Parts: sequence; C-alpha cells; structure tokens
Amino acid sequence: MQETVERPQREATAEPSKRARGSVPEEVFQRLRRGLMVGAFVPGQVMSLRKLASSFGTSAMPIREALTRLVVINALEDTSSGSVRVPHLTPKKLNELFAVREMIEGEATEMACRNCTPSLLANLHAVNEELLEAIAKRNLIGCLSSNQRFHFTLYQASGTEVFMPLIESLWLQFGPTMYLSLLSPDMPWDASAHVEILEGLKAKKPAVAKRGVLRDIRNTALSLAPALGAQQTSDLLTAPLDDLYFGS
Repeated sequence: MQETVERPQREATAEPSKRARGSVPEEVFQRLRRGLMVGAFVPGQVMSLRKLASSFGTSAMPIREALTRLVVINALEDTSSGSVRVPHLTPKKLNELFAVREMIEGEATEMACRNCTPSLLANLHAVNEELLEAIAKRNLIGCLSSNQRFHFTLYQASGTEVFMPLIESLWLQFGPTMYLSLLSPDMPWDASAHVEILEGLKAKKPAVAKRGVLRDIRNTALSLAPALGAQQTSDLLTAPLDDLYFGS
C-alpha cells in the first residue's frame, strides 16, 4: 500500500492493583485470543513477554499463562529457542481451513438469516459503516477488527451453540494471515460482499446472504495464497505492527 497507514490508539489499561484478583489472566488470554482472530499478530511474529506485559500493565506471569493456553489450543507454537510465536500457514492448510469455513460459516449465515431481526440488521449496518470508514482511512487494524466483529455478530445470530466454538477455532488459525490480505494488491477490500450479505438478510433470503459470505471467504483465500507462498522471503513479516491490538 502506498498510502499512509493510520495507527490505532492503544486503549488505556487499568492498573493491576485496581483489577479484581484472578481476572487478569483471563482478560489477557481473551484479548490475545481476539488479537489473533482479528489479525493483529502476523505469522512468524515472536510474542515478547516484556512487550506484552508492558502493554497490558501486568507482570509477566499472566502473559506467560495466556501464551501457554494459546499454545495448547494450537493458536501459537513453541520454538526451539524457548520463545512462543505465531505459526506460519502453508497454502495447503490455508485451503483446508477455508474449505471448512465455507461449510460452517455458510450454514451459520443461512441460520442467522432465518433469525434476522431489525436490531441485528441495524447492528450489522453500523459495524459495516465502521469498516468502510477504516478502509477509507487505510486504518489496517480498524479494518481487521470491524471485519471480525461483522462476521461474528452475524454468526452468533444463528442461535446455535455448536458452530461458534468451531468458527472461533478456525479464525484463531487463519486470523494472523488476515493482515497479509490487506497488503495484497489483489484484495478488493471494499466490503461489497458484506453489502450482499446485508441485502440477503433484509430480504430474508438465506441463499443470497450465504452467497455473500462465500464470496467474501473465497476472495480472501485467493488473495492470501500468493502472500503465503512468498512469506519466507517477504519483508512484510520482518517488521510486524508497531502497535499491538488489545481491543475488548
């Protein structure tokens, strides 16, 4: 991208002494977990205990605990040097993940369409407007965050308790690659697929809403394949985001 990127403002973090004891490790885990799903951490990025602890205003202990939990669920991986990093995705695994995404997220979208209410539609429109504003400003983290919120708000409306843990697991695995999709010249980040989803929801046409989700997933997969193939030698991964995302 040639345009100047707007960096997100880091949210203020409460002092550890003012937090309820026992809530800090879970808060750290949930924020890091969402950061991975959003795409605020990139493949190959080493998770620095010192930097994370400083950003959260905590000691290293809850950071270490959260990273260990994320390694257990395969969202992060240990290295031979003893550090923890974001895994690289092979093109083969990416294709497998996105094939499963199509099946599960497509079905969740159809179910959400049948359950759609005016409140849900208004909420999704508002999130999509935030996404469009972030795209216009070239705010990378804003794009990624709004995109994830749009999809998860939609899928949660499916009303099923089975799909969401599966969807979250998929996003934890491919989420870090989403940053690369914004840097790809082939990625049409115009939210046009979201417009089709919204039209399907408004008209109560599950097939239309599902078609929009599948188009969104396939466009992203197509744009990521070249980036993943070049990631070992690309300069993109040698300088990850200066500001880590710690949104709620």
